Amino acid sequence: MPDTNAYDAHYHALSDEALLKLAAEGGFTAEAEQVLDKELAQRKLSFDEAKRYFAPEWLDKADAGALGVLSLANGERITAQIVGLNEEGDRLSIQVIPAAGFTRKGLRTRRSHRYIPLHRIASFEPRPDFMEQWPFSDPCRHQSSGPRLLLMSAIFLCMTMGSPIAMAVLRDLLYRVQFVSLIAYTLFVLFFTFATTGSRGGGNVPGYKFTCPAVEPQIPRLLWRHLIFLVALFVLETAAQSIHPHLPGWWNIQDKKGSTPFEAVLLLLGIGLAITQILTNKSLLNRAHWEFSA
Repeated sequence: MPDTNAYDAHYHALSDEALLKLAAEGGFTAEAEQVLDKELAQRKLSFDEAKRYFAPEWLDKADAGALGVLSLANGERITAQIVGLNEEGDRLSIQVIPAAGFTRKGLRTRRSHRYIPLHRIASFEPRPDFMEQWPFSDPCRHQSSGPRLLLMSAIFLCMTMGSPIAMAVLRDLLYRVQFVSLIAYTLFVLFFTFATTGSRGGGNVPGYKFTCPAVEPQIPRLLWRHLIFLVALFVLETAAQSIHPHLPGWWNIQDKKGSTPFEAVLLLLGIGLAITQILTNKSLLNRAHWEFSA
């Protein structure tokens, strides 16, 4: 094995370019690395410069957006999506993709952003097939299709414009208010459970698609839950109408829009019930995604 003097003589004879290239390749013994570090310092060079100017071969495969497995010098393996190099070019920016692709709070993958020095990375294995696996294959992550957009638009229009029409058409029907309320309530819950909606924080609350393999098994359970909420709404409205004649007169005073306090309270109770169901529906579907991805 060459001694320290032999290493020193060998490194001293190399040009700056050859020395940087050698440093970038790595794989030194502790003794050789110590001598090389001393030679680099004398020439005012560094290992970081070596990594910048002589990038490892695997870096050619690590294009921005590429999915794959990074193997580190310490044996750690990381499944990640490549973001790119930092400004200095000595660290790789990645989004780590954990095995469980969904959080309990939503559909967004629990990715952590990391910077890893190039000299710590032993190799990168591109895995484009990851795009065909969960969670990348989940339809809920895909852009909305034309038929889905038409369906959600139709539900929204029926929800916003259908109630007055139904009230007029069914004016002679017994329990007309309850019947129309059940239809409007169903459309409201259906739309806000499955549609992508905005949030007060500025971002979108992810929606769900009926064809998602994590959603489909939950449809019967959602229907049973919806039936229970419909019964609760019917009982609530029927009870409210039965006590309505016994309320003080101010409950029936109309405002400028023709609405009475009784009707406003009844509407708020219905909306509160709907929001409760929507939140529990989303919690159920979030949990279904979590369990499916795990």
